[in-house]
Amino acid sequence: MAAKRKAEVTVPAEESDQLLIRPLGAGQEVGRSCIILEFKGRKIMLDCGIHPGLEGMDALPYIDLIDPAEIDLLLISHFHLDHCGALPWFLQKTSFKGRTFMTHATKAIYRWLLSDYVKVRCVQGQVRWWNIYK
Repeated sequence: MAAKRKAEVTVPAEESDQLLIRPLGAGQEVGRSCIILEFKGRKIMLDCGIHPGLEGMDALPYIDLIDPAEIDLLLISHFHLDHCGALPWFLQKTSFKGRTFMTHATKAIYRWLLSDYVKVRCVQGQVRWWNIYK
């Protein structure tokens, strides 16, 4: 016979218990997935993708709304470019100094997809997009 569960104890919430979610992309669109989570003084960025239908700086998340130096951790969920395509730009061109995590599979496939994406863009004559990494 299963034991009865005890009544749950309600713990009052504190001001520091608030989770702030700030989309910098993918808020009301498909593409450029980038979400900032703020909790107890820590900032985590989930994904850093590009918008596949746009070019150049327009394809990037709205990073100018935050200070990248304040981000503690960057987590890449998976290898689709709308979730990690802006990562090289973000790591090279911003003041971000935190740690970045992704699975080994995501890292391997991501490199391959990004390389292929750049080749396709160059063939299409849309090389301006790649210039944001220089």
